[in-house]
Amino acid sequence: MKKRKAHNVIRDQRAYIRLSMDEKDALSERASKTDCQTVSEYMRSVSLGYPVKTVVTHEAINELRRLGGLVKHLFIEGGREDPDGMYLETLNELKAAIRRLGREV
Repeated sequence: MKKRKAHNVIRDQRAYIRLSMDEKDALSERASKTDCQTVSEYMRSVSLGYPVKTVVTHEAINELRRLGGLVKHLFIEGGREDPDGMYLETLNELKAAIRRLGREV
């Protein structure tokens, strides 16, 4: 993956694209979930293949903590065994939540 260019580069050229209102709103929403400071920075990074980091929300962190607590509870209550597959099922749910977070941007 390419590295981002330095912030001190003079950017005096413009590229224009036409968007519907829904597309513009979706673009702004996606950009707000990343470490990019502006929609322009987001567009530049995505279109040029620069890395874009997602920003995990507090809600997502709390959900992962809740699921982790369920895993711990099931494991301990089950005598540290998993005869019914509940431990594995909860781990799969946790993995699915992580995948959902990764696809949001």
